[in-house]
Amino acid sequence: MPNKMTEPELVALLSQAEDDAATYNGEFSTENTKYLAAYLGNKTGEFSAIPNQSSVVSTDIADVVEADMPSLARIFLGSGDVVTFQPNTESKIEIQEAKEKTKYVNWIVRSQPESFNIIHNWLKDAEIQKNGVVKYFIEEQKEVEMVEYEGVDAEEVQGIIESLKGSKVDKVKVEVSEQEEVEVMGATPNDAATFDIKFRVTTEKQKVCIINVPPELFLITRNARSLDDAELVGDRVRKTRGELLSEGFDRELIEQLSTVDEEDNRNSNLDTIRNQDQGGSNYDNTINNWASETVEISDLYVKVDFDGDGIAERRHVMLSGNKVLVNEYFNHVPYASLSAILMPHKAIGRSRAEITYPYQLQKTALQRGINDNIYMVNNPRNVVHPDVDLDDMLTVRTNGIIRLEEDTQILPGNAVFPLSIPYIGQEALQVIQYVDSTRAQATGSLMANQGLEADKLNQETATRFNGVKDSSDAKIELIARNYGETGFRKLYEGIAWLVSRYQNTETEFRVLGKALTVNPKAWKYSHYVQSNVGLGAGDNEKSLETLQGIYGIQQSLIQQGSTLADEQDIYNTLSRIVEGAGFPRVSEFFNDPEENTETLKAENEILNKMVVQLQEQAAAMQNPLAEAEQIKQEAFLVKAQSDAQIKVAQLQSDNEQFQAKLMADSKKASEDLALKLTELELKAGQDLNGAMQDNMLVFDPATGDFVNAPS
Repeated sequence: MPNKMTEPELVALLSQAEDDAATYNGEFSTENTKYLAAYLGNKTGEFSAIPNQSSVVSTDIADVVEADMPSLARIFLGSGDVVTFQPNTESKIEIQEAKEKTKYVNWIVRSQPESFNIIHNWLKDAEIQKNGVVKYFIEEQKEVEMVEYEGVDAEEVQGIIESLKGSKVDKVKVEVSEQEEVEVMGATPNDAATFDIKFRVTTEKQKVCIINVPPELFLITRNARSLDDAELVGDRVRKTRGELLSEGFDRELIEQLSTVDEEDNRNSNLDTIRNQDQGGSNYDNTINNWASETVEISDLYVKVDFDGDGIAERRHVMLSGNKVLVNEYFNHVPYASLSAILMPHKAIGRSRAEITYPYQLQKTALQRGINDNIYMVNNPRNVVHPDVDLDDMLTVRTNGIIRLEEDTQILPGNAVFPLSIPYIGQEALQVIQYVDSTRAQATGSLMANQGLEADKLNQETATRFNGVKDSSDAKIELIARNYGETGFRKLYEGIAWLVSRYQNTETEFRVLGKALTVNPKAWKYSHYVQSNVGLGAGDNEKSLETLQGIYGIQQSLIQQGSTLADEQDIYNTLSRIVEGAGFPRVSEFFNDPEENTETLKAENEILNKMVVQLQEQAAAMQNPLAEAEQIKQEAFLVKAQSDAQIKVAQLQSDNEQFQAKLMADSKKASEDLALKLTELELKAGQDLNGAMQDNMLVFDPATGDFVNAPS
C-alpha cells in the first residue's frame, strides 16, 4: 500500500503534469496563434508580404466567423431556454424541483450583467481557436458602502437600519460610522434631537461566477478524450497580492510568491497578438506597490492518490511556483469547453478558422497577384534605346520632354516604347470564384450570389437557391447543436451540482417579472439535462411556422372533443411562439393555466365542505321548527352551491386544459351533493308531514307559513 504523498512530492508531480499538458506540446498553441493572427489579418507567417509588392490579406476567416455569430447569438442569447432539467419520474415534487432548477441555473448563466460578454466571448473563442473554455465557481463577496442621512431623529434610525438590511437572503451588517447632532434654530428642549448620520453597510454574499479562460492559459492532459476523463484540467491565473489577501490567504505565504515571469518559455504570444492594437501584453505594474504586484497561480483539478489508499481521486490544488496554496478533495471539473467541429475520441476539436485557413491563404495569393498585375498595367516599364537621356525618362512631369543624342539616327517611336504587360484580372477572378465556391461548400458560409456566373443569374431558380441556403444553414445549426450538447450542457449541469453542495444561502431573483426564492441545498433529485438546441432551432421563421401549424391541430382536436390536447398544451405552444418571436415574458400575453389549478381545487373543496356541513346539520335536527329552518338553510346552501358551480364553470372556460378532468370531478361532486340533498329533503318532508298531522297545521298561501287548522 503506497504511503501518503508529501507536499514536495505533490508539487513535483503536478509540475511535470502541467509541463506535459496539451497547451505546451505539439502544434496546439502554434495553430491557435496562427488562426488568431489570420483572423486579424496580420501580415505575418505565411501571410508575410514581399517588399515592393502587394501586401493585402484576404479576410475569409473573419467573414466566416462574423457570419456565424448572429445566428449563434440568436440561439444562445435569445429568450428561449437553451438547456432544461427534466424529471425522471412523475413525482410532483421532482417536477417542481426540475422547473425551479431550470429557472435558477438559467438566471445564473444568462441573466447577470456580464452574461452577454461571457457567452459571446465563449462562442467566438470556439469559432477562432480550437476550443473555447469557461470556468465556474462560487465566490464569497464582501461589499462595503457608505450611506449618509441628514436630519433624522432617533425613531427614524431603526427604520433606516431595517431598510438598509434589505433582502433577508444576504448577510448585511449596518454600523453607524459617524453621527453629529444638528442644531435647529428655534428648537425647544422638548423637541426631538436630529442627527446627520453616516452608516457603513457591509454585505456578505455568495455569487456563482463564470469567467472566460484564454486558450493559451487552459491546461488539459494531452490526448484526453473528455474533460471528466482527463487526469489534469486547470488554468493559469494571474492575481495581485491584494486579491489573494482579500480571498483569505495568509500574508506571510503571499509574500513568498514570485511575481509574473515574462521570460517563462511556456507563455504563448497569443496574448501579444490579441492586444497588439494596445501595445501587446505587458504585465509591468503601473502602480508599483506590494498590493498591485501580480503573481501567477496554477489552478489545477487533478486525479492523484494523495492519501495513499491506492485510489486516485480528484483534488483541487492551487500552486504558485513550489508553494501550495490550496489542496482539498473536489470531485468535479468546473470547466466547460466548446469546439465548433467535434472530433471522435478527442476533448478538443477543430474551429471554423481552422477549416477556412487554407482558403484564406489561397485567396490572399490570388488577390496579391491581381493587385501586382494592375500596378504593372497602370505603370508599365519602358524599353529605352541607349541614346535616350535616362534622366529625362526618370523625371515624370506633364508635357515633359525626352532628349536624344545629337547624332541619333533612330525614329522617336523606336527609341522609347512601353513594355506590354498582359492583364490577368479576368482569369484570376474566375479562380477566386472557384476558391470561394469550395470554401462555401466546406464552411456553409456564402453570399447569395457567390460563385454564380453573371450571365446565368437569370437562370437561377428559387428552388435551387433555397436548397443551397438550407444546406448552408444546416452546417451552422450543427455547430450550434455541438455547442448545446457539449459545453452548455456541461455548464448547466455543473452549476446545478456546484450550488446544491456549496451554496449555503437562499437566493432571491426575478423570472418573467415574478420574484422567486431558491434554496439549492434543498434539492435532492438528479435530473436529466436536456439541450433544446436542435437542428432548425436557429431559423425562427421556420420554427414559428411549424408552431402555428401545431397550434391549429390542437385547436381542431379540442373542438372535436379529443383528449389528445388540452389548455396546458395550448399554453406550451403559445409560449414557444412568443419566445420564438423574441419576447422574453410570456406572462405579458398569456396566463399559465397551471397557476389556476389551486383555485379550481379550492372550489371543489368548498363543495365538499358544504356536503359535510349539511350532513352534520341534518343529524342535529331535533324538532319540526329546526327541521323547517334546516330546509331554509338547505335552500341557501343549494343556491350557494349553484353559484359556486357557475364560478367553477367560468374558471373552466378560461382554463380549457383542465376541462375534461375538472368537469368530471365537478359533475361527480354535484351529483353526490344532489343525492344528499334529495335524501335530506325526503327525510325532512316525512318528518314535517308527521309534525303537521300531530299539531294540525296547514299551509296558508297568503302568509307563506303554517297555521293551526280550523276546527
